Amino acid sequence: MLDPFLGIAIFALAAFFYAITVYHSFLIIIGMRMTKGGRKPFDKGSLRNPVDLPRVSIVIPAKDEEVVIEGAIRCAERLQYPKELVEILVVEDGSVDETPTIGKRMAALIPNVVCISGGESTGKPAALNRAIARATGEVIVIFDSDTRYESDLLLRAAKYFHDHPDIDIAQAFPQVINADRNLITRLNYYETRFWFQGLQVAKERFGLFMHLGGTGMFIRRRVLDGLGPWDESCLTEDLEYSVRVARSGHRVGMLQGDIWIQPTYKARHLIGQRRRWWGGALQVFVKMMRSPFSAGRTLRQRLDAFIYTISPIVFLVGSIMFIVSVVSTLLAVSGLAALTAWFWGILLSNLLLIPLVVTEAFRIKDRKLIWLVPGLYWYWTLQWYALFSVAFGMIFTPRKVRWQRTPKVRTD
Repeated sequence: MLDPFLGIAIFALAAFFYAITVYHSFLIIIGMRMTKGGRKPFDKGSLRNPVDLPRVSIVIPAKDEEVVIEGAIRCAERLQYPKELVEILVVEDGSVDETPTIGKRMAALIPNVVCISGGESTGKPAALNRAIARATGEVIVIFDSDTRYESDLLLRAAKYFHDHPDIDIAQAFPQVINADRNLITRLNYYETRFWFQGLQVAKERFGLFMHLGGTGMFIRRRVLDGLGPWDESCLTEDLEYSVRVARSGHRVGMLQGDIWIQPTYKARHLIGQRRRWWGGALQVFVKMMRSPFSAGRTLRQRLDAFIYTISPIVFLVGSIMFIVSVVSTLLAVSGLAALTAWFWGILLSNLLLIPLVVTEAFRIKDRKLIWLVPGLYWYWTLQWYALFSVAFGMIFTPRKVRWQRTPKVRTD
C-alpha cells in the first residue's frame, strides 16, 4: 500500500516543481518579447541641468581587483555629469595585491575620487556599509569593479528618477562581455540575458518581486536610511536587500541603460560563485520562512517572492529525488522508479534553459546554438555540486561559508 501513495506523492511534488518552471519560463518569454527591439536612443527631454540632477555617490567595492580597478574608476570618471555632483568611493576590502595602491594613486589624480582602505577583509556587504557611511549623495550607485557602462548612464538614471518619482530603486540591464571564450561564458551570457531581459522585465511589468542585480543599482538615499545597512552575514546581500525592499513597499524599476559585466571563465570559478549564490539563497530562504508571505505590497507579489526564494529548496529536493530515483531504477528496475527517474532527470536537466536556448537558436537563425544543450548538463552538474557542498557545509559544520570573489581579466 505504501508504494502507490509514495508514487502519488512523488508525482505531486514533481508537478509542483514543473509548475514553477513553466511559470518562470512563461515570464521569461514575455519579457524577451517586450525587449525585442533593444534600447531606445537616449533623449534627456525636459531634464534640466543642474536643477533636476541629484548629487550622486558611486560606490565601487573591490578586493584583489588590481586587474580591473583602474578601468572601473576611469569609467566612472568619464560619465557625462557635473563633476561637482559626483563622488566616486572606492572601498578596498583587505586586498593583498596592488588594489589599494592603485586606488590611492587614482584618488590623488582625480579630485572627486576617494579611496577607503584598510582593515581585514570581511566581504562585500561590509565594504558597502563602510562606503555608504561616508557617502553624501542623494542617490547611491553600486558598481562592481568589472562593471563598465556608457558615459550617459547617470543622465539616464537622473531622468528616470525625475520622470518616475514613485520609483525608489532603479536596476540597469547587465550584459555579459567575452561571451565567446568557452562553453561556460556562453551559458553565462544566455543565463544573464534570459534573467534580466526576460524574467526581470516581465516581473516589473506585472508588479512582481524584483531581485536587485548586485551591480548597476541606483538607490535613493532615503531607502538606505530607512532599511538600514546591508546584512554583513549574508552571502547574497542583493537578494536579502531585495526582500527587505519588497517588505517595505519600495518600488523597483528597470532602467533603460546597459552595463557590461564579466562572466565566470572556468569551472572552479563558477563553482565558487554559485556556492556563494546558493549559500546566500539558503540564508534568505531561512529568514523568509519566519514570515513567508510578507515580502510585497500585493498578494501576487508576495506569492511570487515566496516562489522565488524557495528556488534553492526546489533544486535541492529535486536533486535528491533524482538521485533516489536513479538508485531505485538500478536496484529494483521497476517501471515506477524508471519513470520517476526520467521525470526528475528532465526536470533537473535545465528544463528552464533548454527550450529558451532552442527558441533563441531559431529566432536568430543560428542552429549552432542547439549544440549548447548538451553543455547545459555540464553546467547543471557544476551547480548541483555547488549547492550540495554549500548546503552540507551549512548544515553539518559550524564554520561560516566565506564570501568569495570571482576572478576577472583585463578588458580595458
